[in-house]
Formats: sequence, C-alpha cells, structure tokens
Amino acid sequence: MADKKPILGYDRFLMMALLKEGPLSLEEIDDKTMLFLSLIWYQQIPQKSQPLMEKLFFTFAHLRSELEDGRVARKVGATADECQKLVDRGWVKLDDGLYLLTPEGVEMAEKFVQHMEKRATMVRKDFFKPDAAAKNTTFLDAFLAVLKLGSGLVSGSVGLTADGTDATMDTVSAFMVWLGIKYQRETVATLLVIFGLFFASLSIGYDSVTHLISAYYGTLTPMGMPYLVIAVEGIAIMAAVFLFYYQRYVGKANSNLTLISQSVDSKNHIFIGFSVIAGAIFTLQGIYFVDSLIALVIAIGIFKDATDLLKEAISARRGEEEDYSHYKLPLEETWEGNKMMAFQNWILYILWSGQKKTRPEIVSSLKTVFSPDNYIPVISELNAAVKEVHDFDEIFDDLVIPLEKEELLLLEEEIYALSDAGSNYLENFMSNFDYYDVHMSDAILLAMAEDSGSQQKP
Repeated sequence: MADKKPILGYDRFLMMALLKEGPLSLEEIDDKTMLFLSLIWYQQIPQKSQPLMEKLFFTFAHLRSELEDGRVARKVGATADECQKLVDRGWVKLDDGLYLLTPEGVEMAEKFVQHMEKRATMVRKDFFKPDAAAKNTTFLDAFLAVLKLGSGLVSGSVGLTADGTDATMDTVSAFMVWLGIKYQRETVATLLVIFGLFFASLSIGYDSVTHLISAYYGTLTPMGMPYLVIAVEGIAIMAAVFLFYYQRYVGKANSNLTLISQSVDSKNHIFIGFSVIAGAIFTLQGIYFVDSLIALVIAIGIFKDATDLLKEAISARRGEEEDYSHYKLPLEETWEGNKMMAFQNWILYILWSGQKKTRPEIVSSLKTVFSPDNYIPVISELNAAVKEVHDFDEIFDDLVIPLEKEELLLLEEEIYALSDAGSNYLENFMSNFDYYDVHMSDAILLAMAEDSGSQQKP
C-alpha cells in the first residue's frame, strides 16, 4: 500500500467495531465515531468559568495531545478514506454497501481487541490500585528531587535547592507510604505524610522568614540563572498537577486517606513551584524578597492542611466513620458534564445531514445509541461508556435549551433543525481529532471517567 500510515488509532477503532458489531454501513461507522469522540472528556477546551486547577489540567492535556499526535503522517481522513485503506490492505471488504472483515482482518481485529483489553487490565492493576499509585508516586518524586537539586546547585538558587530538598523528603515519604500500603500499615504511612507536611511547612516558613530578614538588611544573595529555575519549576508544576489529580482520584475511589494526604502535598507543590517562578521573575527585575513572602503564605497554608489531615487520621484511628466528602474528587463534575455534552453533540449530529427531527425522534435516537449494550471500541474496554439508563424525556429540555440559547439549534413548529452555527461547531469539534490516537496516557485518562453504573474497584 502506498500510504504507510501506521494502524494505531482510527484504523484500529474501525477494525474493532467491525469485529464486535459488523457488518456495518458507512453511516453506522460514523455514528460509532461520533459517540467515541464525544466521550473523550479531557479534550474539552478550558472555559473561563472553570477553576484554575481544571484549566491547568485541560491545558496540559491539550499540550500532551499536540506533542504526541501533531504529525501530518497521522492525520485522520474521512471515514470512507480510512475504510478504503483497510480494504487495500485486504483486511476489510465492501459488500453491498456494508463493510465487513476478511478472515485476515478478523485475525488482526481480534489482536487489536485483545491488546486493548490487556491495556485496560494493566491500567487498573498498574495505575489505579493504591499500592501502584504509591509506587508510581515514589518514582516520579525521585525524578523531581534529582532534577531540582541538580538544577539548584548549578544555578545557585536557594529556593530551588530548598524545593529539591523537600522533594527528596517526599521521595522518602512516598517510599514509606508504598511499603505501608503494601504491608497494610496505612495508618503509619498516613502519619508519615502528615509529619512530612508539618516539617515542610515549618522549614519553608523558617527559610522564608530568614530570607525576608536578610532582604531587609540588604544581605540577601540573589538567585542565579533564573531562566533555568523557571524551566525546571515549570516541569515540576506539570508533574505536581498530574500527581494531585492521580493521587486524589485513586485515594477517593478506594477511600484511602494516605493517598488523599499525598494529593494535598502535591497540590501544595503546585503553589510552591509558582512561588519559586515568581521569585525568579522578580529577580530579573532586581526585586529579591517576593519569593520569600509568597513562601511564607504557602507555609501557613501547608500547616493548616496538615492539621486538618491529622484530625482525620485521629478520627479514623478511633474507629469513627471516615468522611472524605470535603476532599473534592477532581474533575468529577466535568465527567458528568461531559456526558451531557455527549448527549448534546449527538442531537446536533443527527441533524447534521439536513434532516429535521421531532422531540420523540430525538429521544428515541438518544435511547438507542446511549444504551448500556451499545459497543464503542476502546471506550467499552475501559468501562468509560455510558452504562446508566438515562431518562432522556425528563432531561430533554436541559439538553436542548442551552443549544437553542447558543443558536446551534433551531425550533420551528416543534421540529428541530441544525443552524449554520451548529454545523460550524460540529466541523470544528471533529477537526479537533484530526491527529488523535489512543496512547497509554489516553487509556489512563479515559479509565478515570469510568461510568458510575459500571464501576469496579481497582
């Protein structure tokens, strides 16, 4: 075949769909594709009303996607073109308007499905179990400690060196947490994390006060190589954002206070990183005390977090019922909101051909495609499909009224039609996935949104 585009993303998706539910028409394959794209929750564009942490997450998710998929050779073409590539390979054939797998195609498609099922199992085992999360945290903390300490020594930055020392303590603490979870000594592990938070708050507070005093008397040594400091802390912030979401998710999913405690520490490191960067920026302007002032505020916040966690640990030790409700699960509302967006996207999609639909027709279509029995390649293997039975009659107005307000949908005599703005919206939405591929990071992110109706504890 002339086009050597690897079978990694959309082609694999097509093969899996044909294996599970083929033969399929081009229209049916397009329907599967739209469902798949609509349920990729982390490809959303950050909104102005979203909290800072969510904006950071979506920004990093888009950056990751661009780095992994921004290659012209992997551009996804129209469904018919992608199917034709599979026909040219001899894996698919077209018979009377229906695409179906050849014997060789069945063999390859089975391998693709097995690979995805294996990946889904690995994600649950190696990422979403508490001991796995603790182990992964240890390795990442060790990497950050080496990066920060090395760069701190090279640059002469007191702030970065102190942050590197804190990261070294985090590595030791994370390793002890890993052992504590592995050998069922989680109370001890939790106390170690809390102790680490208290120590970090006191040490950061002490350093910030001494630096402020030095700045007052004009004896403060300015930071060296501020651009290196900014680059290193930028990497560290991205790692801390990942750890915060990751630890909080696994901790909440497994009611594990130890991991929740670690997520609090990771959240603090995000703000510490920003404070060090702020100090570097002000250093470039000849102002040397700002990072110390910000660090003092952060130290007070860390101390408060440690105190709250200690109260939780004492209550758990006394056998009192543990309440983690105030530890918000990151992006939980986003996952629920994404399901609503998926429903709305489908409404727009079925009107895209120019056909007009009544309310009962739209509701019937929603019930059919979002049935728990409807297979969606990759999404279904990761249990990220919509498994709950929704009452679309009841929530219909909640779905269509926002679309009408945005002028994406038109209502004329109880008949719904797509507006020009709606067509443009769908075209832009689809183009967002021109280079999309399913990497391991995608499997992890998709599995995080495992539908509540089908959740299995890792």
